[in-house]
Amino acid sequence: MTFLRKLLIKDYDKTDRTEVRTRYGVVAGIIGIISNAVLFAFKLLVGIIGGSITIVADAINNLSDAGSSVVTLIGFRLAGRPADKEHPFGHARYEYVTALIVALIILVIGVLLCKTSIEKIITPEETVVTVYTYVVLCVAIVLKVAQAFIYRDFAKAINSQALKASSSDSRNDVLSTALVLVATIVIDTTGVNVDGCMGVVVSLFIIISALMLIKDTVNPLIGEKPDAETVEKLRSEIMSYDGILGMHDLMIHNYGVNKSFAICHVEVDSAVPIMQSHDLIDTIERDVFSKLGITLNIHLDPIDIHDELIPVLKERAEAVLAELDEDLTVHDFRIVRGISYVNVVFDVVVPYESKVGLNEINDALDKGFNVEGAPDKYYFVVSIDR
Repeated sequence: MTFLRKLLIKDYDKTDRTEVRTRYGVVAGIIGIISNAVLFAFKLLVGIIGGSITIVADAINNLSDAGSSVVTLIGFRLAGRPADKEHPFGHARYEYVTALIVALIILVIGVLLCKTSIEKIITPEETVVTVYTYVVLCVAIVLKVAQAFIYRDFAKAINSQALKASSSDSRNDVLSTALVLVATIVIDTTGVNVDGCMGVVVSLFIIISALMLIKDTVNPLIGEKPDAETVEKLRSEIMSYDGILGMHDLMIHNYGVNKSFAICHVEVDSAVPIMQSHDLIDTIERDVFSKLGITLNIHLDPIDIHDELIPVLKERAEAVLAELDEDLTVHDFRIVRGISYVNVVFDVVVPYESKVGLNEINDALDKGFNVEGAPDKYYFVVSIDR
């Protein structure tokens, strides 16, 4: 497949470039339009002549695939447009929209084919099988296998959800056409008309596949949790710099492939001059974009690491919280001393599945710290992070 990419796509190996991604999508779209249009024409001709609803259904499926290829081509063109005033994060999410449209087209075709196939079961018609029927179906399977491999290879090269959807659709077409071939052999050898029944099987397969594709394409549009590998790479990169004591509140937003933005808080020694810490943060942001392609925005959290009371109180607070839920974690821990009291300020990370609330946390801390005979009164200012 590398030879094919090298032959058809200029700068095929520079997949981090928007214009190269667009070329991949355009080439895939053109391949799909031409091959599916040819298959549609021949299958429709054979299906009409032979009176086979299954073959006609498969032909219409190829027509929808040609339409999907047009959508894919347009989608990549739109996704390749640069950012503008109305879309400051670019247009890369058009790839996700394209994948969703393709999946919806597949779903509609599947439902219509199911309806037609049921009607054929209720009122069966004679089906005529010729040598051309076998030739067209076998050629279709070969072409669809080639399509599936090409789309999958292109999808891996540029990490494209739209091309993954197209590859899955081509794979499904291989299976559906194979079922059509089986039905044709059964009709030709036994005389038993299984045309309508096999049409239902094919259409149900198409519907299930479409629903799975819709799920896969809706998630990135809604916004989903970043993959663990990306999170770990980003965390490791940030924590590798001398002077970074900790990090938290990491959020990663994806606006399409190679269009990721991240925000996080990092902890630094409050005794270090602010300009020195600021220079460190600027360096990390530049390096992260250079190495990982992520636009990073860092919030600076200076912490006092020289007050001996802080680690003692933090350890006590963590012990109290662990009794509520062992998955609770603490960050941004600091204190403000008064004459006879201490204000303790920090954030608690509470997992989404945890039932622990802010009132429960405050009550547990008050009971755990403000015991009878304590020299100081502790007041807690706690914020919850999810």
